[in-house]
Amino acid sequence: MSKAITLTYLVKASAANVNASHTEGNVQTIKRVTLPDGSVLPYISGQAVRRMLRDRLEDLGWQLSEPFARVSGQEVTPPVQPDQYIDEDLFGYMDASGGKRRTSPTRVSTLVGLFPYWGDRDLGTRSFERFTGTPAEGGNLFETELADCLYRGTMLIELDRVGVFPARELGKGAADSRLPIEERRRRVQALVQALSLLWGGGRTARMLADLSPQFLVYARLKVKTPLFLEAVQVEYQQGHYLLQTEPIQHALNRLPADWREVVLFGYTPGFFANEASLRQELTSAAPVMTIAELIPAILKDIEEGLRE
Repeated sequence: MSKAITLTYLVKASAANVNASHTEGNVQTIKRVTLPDGSVLPYISGQAVRRMLRDRLEDLGWQLSEPFARVSGQEVTPPVQPDQYIDEDLFGYMDASGGKRRTSPTRVSTLVGLFPYWGDRDLGTRSFERFTGTPAEGGNLFETELADCLYRGTMLIELDRVGVFPARELGKGAADSRLPIEERRRRVQALVQALSLLWGGGRTARMLADLSPQFLVYARLKVKTPLFLEAVQVEYQQGHYLLQTEPIQHALNRLPADWREVVLFGYTPGFFANEASLRQELTSAAPVMTIAELIPAILKDIEEGLRE
């Protein structure tokens, strides 16, 4: 029986600050992490990724629980109806007042940049000319750090928990319950579709970024492990991206074959300069196709592979 699905993916933000950090003076900084050698990588937080996934699920027509939560000061009490609301099922909840808590069966990593942040900034101004008619009065200048970078992320979905609700998660007096397998499949499929449409974050009015995957490796497993979390690596040479296939193959071979049920690779044509060689090298391990072909293949695999 399949226990988990893991998806590791690459997204590209050409010039954006998707998920800002603190404001320093009039500068909106970018989130970043420092490596042992002192170089700095931009990143997008896992919390931001989960927010974007929720929003895309809503775009796909799913009703979220948030409009039905009770708000009192800083305390938000969710409706605690995971059978009705997909976000409570997939992302969990906590009702401190009633002792009801569901740990998210959907785990996401930060989207970590694969290349250093070089200190680029966008300069903006809040001009008063339109309001006063006097250009001499000027305006307020502000700066926003931004990066052109490729980001790597991973999502792990615990299949044996999606649509399955132990009594302890539902509160006193409740009984264990689970959704029909058809609905559980639909919810997992919807999450994959949301990932394929990923965009969002801050400053989208002027720094819109398409965060849909440019490369994606999908695996349905008999064990729960983020198999490819650190394995997808890219080099940048003479203006071109080169996907490194050896770490991916090593990660795949590290897991016993009888624990791997299905593995699929997908890429955006024209994105990698070594497209021909990566197809040849990865095909020996698992089927390789375009992203446009991969998403329907994943949805079909979930339909056929997710069983009671």
